Amino acid sequence: MKDLIDVHGVSGAIYRFALVRDGRPLSPIGGNYLYVREDGDSYQIIYANEGQNLINDAKVQWDDAAANYGALHLFSRLNISEAVRRHEHADIVAAITPPMNEPKVA
Repeated sequence: MKDLIDVHGVSGAIYRFALVRDGRPLSPIGGNYLYVREDGDSYQIIYANEGQNLINDAKVQWDDAAANYGALHLFSRLNISEAVRRHEHADIVAAITPPMNEPKVA
């Protein structure tokens, strides 16, 4: 698995995310994050989100992602600005539609 991955948004913008290694705590500042599973020599993004405190927010859905979607890795991108984080999140989800971000059908 790569230490860095570039994710393309629907706008054409490219966002670089860094692998969160075991034992390395996340930052308490805001940022975007991805849950990723390996797919051969590539990767598949299972879930994309943003939060104001990565230590707390990036792990909220982890158990579901690991158990039900095979997520193995957490990647993050630090970003203090809430408006920018939300824009990047929307841009990424619109481009790749991760399975955990798909609208739930009732």
